[in-house]
Amino acid sequence: MGKKPKQHAKSTADREKAIEALYFARKCGLTKEEALKMLREAPIGIDYEAEERSGS
Repeated sequence: MGKKPKQHAKSTADREKAIEALYFARKCGLTKEEALKMLREAPIGIDYEAEERSGS
């Protein structure tokens, strides 16, 4: 039976989002959940052109 492929990309992105949310929450006096919600809803923070070039 073969090995399952590793899924580093998703877990790394989730980890980076969590770190950014924690920093943002501390800086602005929010909870982690509030910061995550704001970051998800924010129209900024993602470079769509760079993402398309990388193939993601």
